[in-house]
Amino acid sequence: MSTSRSITNISIIGLGRLGLCTGLIFERAGYNVVGVDVFPEYCTQINSKQFNSFEPNVSTYLKESKNLKATTSLDEALNHSRLIIILVDTPTGVAEKSYDHSKLGRVLTQINDRKVKDKDIVIGCTVLPGYIASVGRFLLSDCENTTLSYNPEFIAQGSILHDFQHPDMVLIGQANESVGNLLESIYRSFVKSNPKFCRMSPESAEITKLAINCFITMKISYCNMIGDIADKTMGADKFDVLNAVGGDSRVGSKCLKPGYGFGGPCFPRDNRALGWYAKSVGIEPLLGLATDQYNKFHAQVMIKDMIDENKDLYIFDNVAYKDNCEVPIIEESQKLIVARGLVQAGKKVLIRDRKIIVQEVMKEYGNLFQYEMTDQKK
Repeated sequence: MSTSRSITNISIIGLGRLGLCTGLIFERAGYNVVGVDVFPEYCTQINSKQFNSFEPNVSTYLKESKNLKATTSLDEALNHSRLIIILVDTPTGVAEKSYDHSKLGRVLTQINDRKVKDKDIVIGCTVLPGYIASVGRFLLSDCENTTLSYNPEFIAQGSILHDFQHPDMVLIGQANESVGNLLESIYRSFVKSNPKFCRMSPESAEITKLAINCFITMKISYCNMIGDIADKTMGADKFDVLNAVGGDSRVGSKCLKPGYGFGGPCFPRDNRALGWYAKSVGIEPLLGLATDQYNKFHAQVMIKDMIDENKDLYIFDNVAYKDNCEVPIIEESQKLIVARGLVQAGKKVLIRDRKIIVQEVMKEYGNLFQYEMTDQKK
């Protein structure tokens, strides 16, 4: 029978934006954290507290930290704690390989090569359903008495520290009850909300992670469809309609406001990933396909409506993947998709935003748009 354990040390493999934020939260909660990254200079910046981040409060948390150490040594991290959390990136892949698991697989293989014993390994990065059962456990087959769990986060770039500390729900795909108890106790030491703890098998958690994000995208596409219908109906107000729809507790008001479609580094790819997985097990993902298709159609509706306005110049502010985004991420920004459509229709478009955002747009779109840099948030 498994028993509960307590720990004072935590190791993190992968100190990117999410990994560093996770380490800072754990350290602030009283844990001794060792994090691994492949870049020596980056580790030096973290250890000297000289690293500056666009992510809100990260630089402050880092300067105030006392028990966070960055290292390039995987062995040091493995020796530091029984609990090993892997937070390397799993970027967007191609077709049925919706996520690129190569870095994750490399880390698991390196751990297995060392034949570690008595470890609880937790994958925190997003994976395709079935990964832990078909790949993850296999890659750790030489590690005696070592578990593999899944504990993904529901955070948004630009508000990671806040989202981490104020979750609605904590998803724990536990290898056994003891690991689940351990992870829940860690979360309870720092969360400032009153989240629901959803503990289940890793296989269930892999599906749950995608299912939640895909349900949100479905709500966004649905409310934009209703909004488009209202806009074409004399006397109707889409905001009044959707405010009433969201007032029904069976629906809820979150993510139910008309506007631009969904974009960013998570929602679009997670929706497509669940679709690919559904097909692989013989299920036609009709709802997911419709959600993605309407998201694209809604952008075309917005482009047409704006063309009909026949302006001399169209100005787009706040063009990151979400409104008031602190970090320079423009991946699948719906505003930029609409702006590009206007240019393709022969219209002039000005992108006006903070310097760090404008620079990202320039890298991707070059001289397609006119640009204006401002330090003010819109």
